[in-house]
Amino acid sequence: MNGGPSRSFPIGTRLRHAREASQLSLTEVAERSGLSKGFISRVERDDTSPSVVSLIALCEAVGLTMEMLFKEPRITLIRASDRPQTVMPGEAVSDTLLTAAHEERITVIETIAAPGGSGGEELYSIASDCEVCYVLEGEVEFRVAGRSILLGPGDAVTFDAQAPHTWRNTSHNSGARLVWIIAPALADPLSYAQVASSDPQAQA
Repeated sequence: MNGGPSRSFPIGTRLRHAREASQLSLTEVAERSGLSKGFISRVERDDTSPSVVSLIALCEAVGLTMEMLFKEPRITLIRASDRPQTVMPGEAVSDTLLTAAHEERITVIETIAAPGGSGGEELYSIASDCEVCYVLEGEVEFRVAGRSILLGPGDAVTFDAQAPHTWRNTSHNSGARLVWIIAPALADPLSYAQVASSDPQAQA
């Protein structure tokens, strides 16, 4: 025992990822930390536990704070039966939230559209930066920036979330299933207030 952190915590993997993200070689980290390449390699493989002094030196060498090294990852599980309903513009559609309502980085929404279902005739925009429309089932006509794009299963389109857009299920016999990925996340994905109509009269 050397008084270092618990070997059950994968500090080596995090240190290696930080080194690679900084584009540093083992030699460079060894020079910066004053530790041997062999020792650093063993630490990165979680084959040994460094002392607190060595760990601080390694963190400083790769530009990683101790807080970030030991920070627990945020993991949120949303069961299918627990998905909250959200409200997006549309007709004959059902929207459910796949990400947690408090998630700040990204919002993911699944839309199930009945035959002929759509995002509505009026163009709308989303209060975010980037949006992805990914079609899981069915065929969808997507309209944005004066363009009309036909999307089938497996197709995806990425666009400016604030660009006026809408969509519709082109089939009058079959439903469609879509996933919307919005980044950064909507401040309140359960509220219609986060969706702004592109119609100036509707915004008045």
